[in-house]
Amino acid sequence: MKGRFFLLVAVMASLLAPFSGAQVGAAEGSKELSKFFAAYFEERLRDEPEFATGVGRHEYDDRWADVSRQGREQRRSHLTQRLEQLEKFPLDQLPEQDRLSVKLLRYDLRAQLDALDIDTYLLRVGQMFGFHNRVYLTIDRMPVHTVRDCENIIARIHGVPGNVDQNIGIMNEAIERGWTQPKIVADMVIEQLTAQVAQDASKTPLLAFLQKMPANIPEGERARLRKEGSDAFANDFVPAWRKLLAYMQTTYLPKARPGIGIGSLPGGKEAYAILIRRLTTTQATPEEIHSLGLAEVKRIEEEMLAIARQTGFSGSVSELEVKLAEMPEQRFHSKEEMLAYCRNAAKIVEPELPNQFKHIPMLLYGIRAIPEDREQATASNAEAPMPDGSAPGWFNLRAYQAEKQVKYDKESLVLHEAVPGHIFQGSLARSRKELPEFRKFYGNSAYAEGWALYAESLGSQLGLYRDPYSRFGQLASERFRAARLVIDTGIHSMGWTREQAQEYLRAHAPTQAQSEVDRYISWPAQALSYKMGQLKIVELRRKAEQRLGAKFDVRDFHDAVLRDGSLPLELLEEEVGKYIATGQ
Repeated sequence: MKGRFFLLVAVMASLLAPFSGAQVGAAEGSKELSKFFAAYFEERLRDEPEFATGVGRHEYDDRWADVSRQGREQRRSHLTQRLEQLEKFPLDQLPEQDRLSVKLLRYDLRAQLDALDIDTYLLRVGQMFGFHNRVYLTIDRMPVHTVRDCENIIARIHGVPGNVDQNIGIMNEAIERGWTQPKIVADMVIEQLTAQVAQDASKTPLLAFLQKMPANIPEGERARLRKEGSDAFANDFVPAWRKLLAYMQTTYLPKARPGIGIGSLPGGKEAYAILIRRLTTTQATPEEIHSLGLAEVKRIEEEMLAIARQTGFSGSVSELEVKLAEMPEQRFHSKEEMLAYCRNAAKIVEPELPNQFKHIPMLLYGIRAIPEDREQATASNAEAPMPDGSAPGWFNLRAYQAEKQVKYDKESLVLHEAVPGHIFQGSLARSRKELPEFRKFYGNSAYAEGWALYAESLGSQLGLYRDPYSRFGQLASERFRAARLVIDTGIHSMGWTREQAQEYLRAHAPTQAQSEVDRYISWPAQALSYKMGQLKIVELRRKAEQRLGAKFDVRDFHDAVLRDGSLPLELLEEEVGKYIATGQ
């Protein structure tokens, strides 16, 4: 009996040994991979202090990224080395989530490297997120809880002259390459810089922290910080901004490219293809996207016309939009009224979220108007809150000339920017403790904007769209994003003039500001991401509904789309495909 017992133990040990070894190997591989992900994230924080501030890491809040030639080459080297190191991890020996993390980081590193020169030389100049506006956006996200926090803001203001000089160096390189933005973009940047230079110390957002200092900071320290902050603004920021304004007027503007499309640049066709891949995360060609846009505009306008007929209106879709815009009850009288309207819509949605979602993150956010120096040329946008609750998220509303804007499309805008759109999705991704840090903060336009546009379609289930006009407004918003497919590719691939683009916008989105066209000119391919991402999510939902039938639960579907954080569309399709196959 004793011999048989030892024989049984020996046999079992021999059977389990390979399995146990594999488990140990997988565990070790996963542990090493976690270290690699952490090291990559920390390296990125050091390389990009502004990114660190934006994700709630404040060790580098006293500095700007080094964008000198040497600093940029170091960043490129870091990306290349990380990609090479990542390739050494064998996917087949890793757990499922680790495999997804490797695929995602590999995709992101390649995309960053592909577009590095475009980001550096071309997209640095722009009326929305050009480097000059990022100075304001970064300081806006900095905490004001301690003396050190305030000193960090002052240090960054002191650092503005060096930041400006490095960026002027980059723009000089861009001019040498022939890679400049067109005159219309340079003019808008100059207009913004002019307004910013004219702000005095009592009005500039850069010194808003002086009014936010907590009461527990002694008055002596408060007085010192007020003086140092005001001196840094007057002696460092203002002269640097005047230098930048003069450079844009006398050096950059005369070298602005003649054509508005990126296709008019040397290598512009290839650059546009890179941006399409990066921003839509697809391999679609400009011609395919253009045709898709035309078809989507036609389809959506047919649905809009059906709603118009339900209201008894016998004219065209565009005529109804003009009529709605003229109705006094569809008009705002002030920025404050527009803000109140959007805030009220968000509060209607929030209690209804459990009807559509299994997991709801902490929703710490506000709705505010975009500052006056940027409001004319900047679209509504969103910032997610800090994961630790140290700073709120913001739906930054374009309330420029509020009395000329309409109410019927604002509910869909709230769904897009706030809940359950950008702020909801970003907050949820950042709350997933099981994800590596880089995944919590990874984003791409196709997923983020695609989800936000899809979120607009959920209004009826979330307490909004209670009349035909708001439902019409939701379709008008979707058609606007479809029109972008046509306009963006028209400008950057087919040689459209600004006037052609504006004419198409007037015909198919008559209530939208004509400055939208200038946004597409300055930021090629970004406007394509909304509809491309939304169409993929809609396609996946239809597949899930067909495959699962009566077992389909919209809350499970939304969880499958959201639970892994932002993903390129090809990886999203893989992951949601697993849910469709199993129902889990």
